Amino acid sequence: MNRPGAFAARGDSAADAYGANNVPPPVVAAYVDVQRLERNLRRFHGLAAAHGPVVRAHVKAHRTVEIALRQARAGAVGIAVNQVAQARQYVAAGITDVVIAHPWRDPWRWPLIARLARDCRVAVHVDRPESVAGLAAAAAAEGSVVGIRIQLGTGDDITATPDGDLVALARAAAAAPTLRLDGITGYQALTTTESAADRAAVGRFAAEYAVRGAALLRAHGLDCPTVTVGGTPTAEGALAVPGVTEVCAGAYALQDAGMAAIGMCDADDVAVTVAVEPGTGSFTDGDVDLDAYPYPWQTAGERTRRPASGRVHVLPPHVCALMPQIDHVTAREQKRPDTTWRVRNQMDEPDQADQADQADQLRETDRTDRPERTTPVRRTGEAAG
Repeated sequence: MNRPGAFAARGDSAADAYGANNVPPPVVAAYVDVQRLERNLRRFHGLAAAHGPVVRAHVKAHRTVEIALRQARAGAVGIAVNQVAQARQYVAAGITDVVIAHPWRDPWRWPLIARLARDCRVAVHVDRPESVAGLAAAAAAEGSVVGIRIQLGTGDDITATPDGDLVALARAAAAAPTLRLDGITGYQALTTTESAADRAAVGRFAAEYAVRGAALLRAHGLDCPTVTVGGTPTAEGALAVPGVTEVCAGAYALQDAGMAAIGMCDADDVAVTVAVEPGTGSFTDGDVDLDAYPYPWQTAGERTRRPASGRVHVLPPHVCALMPQIDHVTAREQKRPDTTWRVRNQMDEPDQADQADQADQLRETDRTDRPERTTPVRRTGEAAG
């Protein structure tokens, strides 16, 4: 298959690049315009509905329960998230379908994922046979079933995984009684200015390659019910390809200056702004790197301003890089008082699995050897209520 544009290497993803459990990020004045948010949701979900695939909302681009619930009401089938501790916040709010959208290879993470699967429908990206075996064992220990989505290549090159490896991974997942072969997933990033200019073609290429991968699995007698393609800027091209069943996207809800720069939206569509001192590019309430993890087509220091009373508001260059650095946003809606939405930045840690095991053991001891407790033991990362 001939790939459009240029696919040069890029830096690491901005997702989960900042913070850790119990270490609050700096306070920054960030605002969400609810009317613009709702308009973006209607537009994107309407586009998907017109073509047929469902939308899975990747919450890395806003990290708020409030927006995730709005995405669900707009038609999102579920959410994608990178951290189990964050996923639990959404599950506590009523989200029942979760994809861990990163092929984690750390063995300590597998029990966390398997334990989450006791509370909701869970699938996880995998790209190594060791992960399939480890997740199967963890799910058996937890008495749960974990869905497996075979990941095609990497964000830089969706074609990187050999066909034989894809089939072997799918066979291993299908053979494990504690796993559920959900399907295949792929994402081709816009890694250069040239590929951004050709974003629809990049989306079509990624979708065609994912559909090809699904056909390969089916030709080997394996079910492949879900064919997912990721990315907001490439979604329009991906949605037009027959055989795609799901598009996973994040930035479409709030948008940002980077999306506006390549025509994914207008600057007026961006639903999040940050406040800066008039005449400067500095934040008023914290030392946050506004230029962290720029898109390849952006230049550091570029600012798109929006008029506002009092402070000057600017559009974030990359919303996925902004959110891990803040702990809340202020939601503004016409004729309603401002409200505060917490940004969910919990990070998984190796000792969480051990803590959860200890909590389970304590509960078992409570049931057999002690009077019944009035306050249950809560696992690390779960919502407090």
